[in-house]
Amino acid sequence: MTGRGQGMRTIVTDLTATTQHKSIVGLKAVGVKVADYLQLIKLKLSALVLFTVALGYLLALRNSLSLVIGHWSFTLLGSFLVIAAANAFNQVWEREVDGRMRRTMNRPLPAERMSVKEALCAAILMALVGLTTLALTTNWLTTFLAGLALGLYVLAYTPLKQRTEFCTLVGAIAGALPPVMGWTAVRGEMNLEAFALFALQFLWQFPHFWAIAWLYRDDYQRAGFRMLPVCGAVETVTRQVFGYAVATVLVSLYPLLMRLKMPEVYLTVAVLAGAWLLWTALQFGDNPTRFMARRLLITADAYLPLVLLAWLFAR
Repeated sequence: MTGRGQGMRTIVTDLTATTQHKSIVGLKAVGVKVADYLQLIKLKLSALVLFTVALGYLLALRNSLSLVIGHWSFTLLGSFLVIAAANAFNQVWEREVDGRMRRTMNRPLPAERMSVKEALCAAILMALVGLTTLALTTNWLTTFLAGLALGLYVLAYTPLKQRTEFCTLVGAIAGALPPVMGWTAVRGEMNLEAFALFALQFLWQFPHFWAIAWLYRDDYQRAGFRMLPVCGAVETVTRQVFGYAVATVLVSLYPLLMRLKMPEVYLTVAVLAGAWLLWTALQFGDNPTRFMARRLLITADAYLPLVLLAWLFAR
């Protein structure tokens, strides 16, 4: 009996260990799948873009008491799904190109951890649900702008990256629409402030994009991308980076023409942040190294949230 009891305990122990092992393997598989989907939608980029939608929405409110949490939440949900869909479609389109670049070769599609069919179905589903959510909870103008941004990013910007350096212009239009979507979700119309939001984000994207392209231009050359930092002269790149930085800072002064509650607060932030961006752009022009390109990227990524938050605070 003692022997049988020990045998039963051994069997139970083995079964328990096997079950635990399968559970751990299953959890790891789920974790890998979740991580792959987060890569597919480029979570960090999607979150940054969604941040501009949220601020556009808040800037459009006429007073602090008019915020409707439910409406704001549905606007952000629909916008996030459309943004995520655009990034997923982009990775489906560029899966072969991504496989040739060190920076992107480990993404789920080139690494073959996810099938093209699965990624495409996920992108279509996110686009449909996102646009439907915006149509049912906001207005036709916001839904149209979301569809326009999605179409420009996927059907124009993505294929043009391998054909012309003007692809950045198209991509910047698509990238400047999200804060306007937030605005129109509240107002249902455009005005000068909405156009200023568009212009600020449109111009800001050029130093941002070109800093990235400068950092990874070897990869981009292997992929066949024809962005300005890849195929243009060094002097042309640095001159345009500084020119767009100047234009961005000038547009950032537009809110001072409005009736801000605390104009001195906004002026201080806009001037200091603008001086930081211009100084970094000048340093990149004097010494266009990878180190300075990374510093330019960090500065540009900090500049836009600082200015938008100051704009909101002063309103």
